[in-house]
Amino acid sequence: MSSDFLEQISIAIKRNLRLLAAKYETADFMKEDPSQFMHRYTEPLDIEITAFLAANLAFGRRSCILNCLEKICQEMGESPTEWLLSRRFEKIFPDSGKSFYRIYSHRNMRAMCETLRQLTVEYGSLGAYCRRCYENGDCAKQLGRLAAVIADRFPDACKPLISNGKTSANKRLNLFLRWMVRRNSPVDTGLWDWYPADQLLMPLDTHVVAVAKEFGLVEQNATPNLKLAIRLTEIMSRIFPGDPLKGDFALFGHGVMISG
Repeated sequence: MSSDFLEQISIAIKRNLRLLAAKYETADFMKEDPSQFMHRYTEPLDIEITAFLAANLAFGRRSCILNCLEKICQEMGESPTEWLLSRRFEKIFPDSGKSFYRIYSHRNMRAMCETLRQLTVEYGSLGAYCRRCYENGDCAKQLGRLAAVIADRFPDACKPLISNGKTSANKRLNLFLRWMVRRNSPVDTGLWDWYPADQLLMPLDTHVVAVAKEFGLVEQNATPNLKLAIRLTEIMSRIFPGDPLKGDFALFGHGVMISG
């Protein structure tokens, strides 16, 4: 993508997208969004665990997502950390190939929780593990690399919940990272204040892609993949310098509104 194109797009739609971002990045945004569940807790590790589960189930009809997450939160009770470390997740996620949510089986969920438990025991939290990788240079200054680093630690038994590939947009993990990293937001928590917000990658929700096409940011035949996520993030960086994922609220919020 040429710099001339980026400049032209910025001039044409900058004001509109900034207005949309301001309109939707509010506490009210969470009422019908999976991000609401992590805000039920105050302990950082409880927030992180809940956010990880919520982001990785953020797929499909919103009412179904919320119902599914409500069921999990009822099981977790007041301490998601204790629920995870004590393996109480095995009660709700038996070793079964039966569907838990859409194409995700109980076994997928069990494997994801067990891997998250192991990371928490070994490093203190998923965030501590990611910080170690970042400070070791495993994902510095490379859009999308931190999501890939996380995905690489989860076994095939977690797929299709957590998957990775050279062309994967990793939408759900990038949503989780937005929740953890962005600061000064009524929605995102800013818990991972060691990671730069300008290195986050756009989560390519279907609404985001559709609105990006509506605004002429991407081609009409564009499909969600890593290349498109990087391209859209670069565009948002011109409109929201230093904080490209503020644009996620503009695109996603507007997309949900017009889709009804």
